[in-house]
Amino acid sequence: MRRCHRRIVIIGKSAFGAKVLEVLLDKDETVVAVYTTTDPPGRPIDPLKEVATAKGIPVYQPKGYKEEKVLEEYKKLQPDLTILAFVTRIIPERFFDVPSKGAICYHPSLLPRHRGGSAISWAVIMGDAKTGVSIFWPNDGIDTGPVLLQKEVEIRPDDTTLFQSPFSHGN
Repeated sequence: MRRCHRRIVIIGKSAFGAKVLEVLLDKDETVVAVYTTTDPPGRPIDPLKEVATAKGIPVYQPKGYKEEKVLEEYKKLQPDLTILAFVTRIIPERFFDVPSKGAICYHPSLLPRHRGGSAISWAVIMGDAKTGVSIFWPNDGIDTGPVLLQKEVEIRPDDTTLFQSPFSHGN
């Protein structure tokens, strides 16, 4: 069977974004670029940037996504799909119209519970019995849009707010 290679752009950061990138690369997907946050002075390199750089994938680090030049640069990549993985900035909806297959967002909670930042921490802090990952079609809201799928994981008594990939429990 002939494999269809999509041109994928990832927008994200941290260990969560790096894990998404690694899984895509393990599945032989074509990631043409990564967008992540700017490097804070004196702080370690973001794990997503580190993985992308090691794999020879171009990394873009705009200060924001409102400038027209950032959108034009993104359009030149001709993405088929954009994947948002741990995004903490507002991405204008016009970015989601560029890829031929649209955009999806990975969010580390069972939406609609724990929208926004610190979703992993809030699930533990609030004493939730389970959490997981949601994949959804983003729109102009914060972690809103139709949910495509969710994967649940139990929050065990020894779990902490430190990042653990929701892909690692009970494969």
